[in-house]
Amino acid sequence: SILSFTEDAKTLMLRHHLLALLVFILSPSFVVTMPVSKLKVCVVGGGNAAHALGALLPFKGFETTMYCPFKDEAERINNGIKEQGSLLAKFASHNDPSGNVQGNPIIVSKDAADVVPDADFIIMPLPSFAYPTILEGLKPHLKEGQILCVTPGQGAFDWFARDILGADLMPKITLMGLMPMPFNCRIEEFGKVVDVQELKKRYRIGVSPIESLPKCLALVEDMFGHAEPAGSGSFLECTLYPINAIIHPARLYTLLKDWKPGDTLPENPLFYEDMTEEAANMMDAVNQELIAIGNGIHAQGVDADIPHIFDFLSIYVYGELQDSTLCTFFRTNDAYKGFKCPLVPLGSGYVPDFQNRYFTEDINLGLCGYKGIADLGGIETPVMDKIIEWAQTFMEKEFVVNGKLTGKDVGITSAPQRFGINSIADLKSLYPQKISSSS
Repeated sequence: SILSFTEDAKTLMLRHHLLALLVFILSPSFVVTMPVSKLKVCVVGGGNAAHALGALLPFKGFETTMYCPFKDEAERINNGIKEQGSLLAKFASHNDPSGNVQGNPIIVSKDAADVVPDADFIIMPLPSFAYPTILEGLKPHLKEGQILCVTPGQGAFDWFARDILGADLMPKITLMGLMPMPFNCRIEEFGKVVDVQELKKRYRIGVSPIESLPKCLALVEDMFGHAEPAGSGSFLECTLYPINAIIHPARLYTLLKDWKPGDTLPENPLFYEDMTEEAANMMDAVNQELIAIGNGIHAQGVDADIPHIFDFLSIYVYGELQDSTLCTFFRTNDAYKGFKCPLVPLGSGYVPDFQNRYFTEDINLGLCGYKGIADLGGIETPVMDKIIEWAQTFMEKEFVVNGKLTGKDVGITSAPQRFGINSIADLKSLYPQKISSSS
């Protein structure tokens, strides 16, 4: 037998290798980590969700790399993997998978040339304000047939891509918006450990071109869970879908509308568990305007089937009971526990942080995007206007003037006007309306 060989250097090495292989084959992890797909995936970024993807996707059998262009993130993640042996994601017990999930990306690099050209699927769990920088970095290395997936899919990603990637490259690739973000998670130790409170099981997507919808739905099913089209499956419907820009600005407006410089709040409340009926009602009012925008442009020939956030997020994604309420959902759902409001300490109290992404992303790259589309369709949005006008004062920006998105800072929003989309006719040329078989 192998175990009775003379213990010279070569046979000792062989013995160790064969024993390690035998242990690996007989271990339970051998079954769950066998490759289930030949798909090569590149994860973009080094944030919370990127850490979770860097552990989960290799665990599920996807050949995974990471493109981390920001600061020293690639170096720190590489160091963490070297010290620990893998990325570790700790999934809360109600998830599938649950417990410790370990994965080892093949390459983690600051240079797109190392990882992007060989990828089939590039997933970008990023805030909207990162789109331009990332697209510029990806552009020289993209190839025909690749899929660029952004999650949570908000902020007019396809318009940024059209602007930056150009007319030659755009027809060769597929864009996908994945909603919602797959994880609620927080990094415990950078480059090593991420705590995953929630891995969602149900998603909606939008794609460009629309012909890529079936293959993208299949990919999401393989990676994350059940998937359906967002409305007709267009990317415009991703941009208009009710997620963060419905939640964050409305909650903060009701919390801070009476705040003025010099004031402090006595405590920093929990963003979701201390949700108020007033905030939930404000979310509903904003969402009703968003639905009206969808209906309005649909009547003018642009597909846009936009749901209420309670129906999409609470019921479809999380399985909340139909007779519950938006306020109850946010107060009681485990996925939303422990998140504080974007306030910073000052003296013995707290003040708003108007540089937080709940403002810099969800106002100019969220509500302002909705508002710009509303202006194209001639649709009034008084509740959105009120929130934007309140926020822009403290952000020292000018977006809405006299009820229209015509301020001097429109160029930093995700509004269609920023991209030279100035009419319903322009929208119709980008998103041709489907003709139903019954018509």
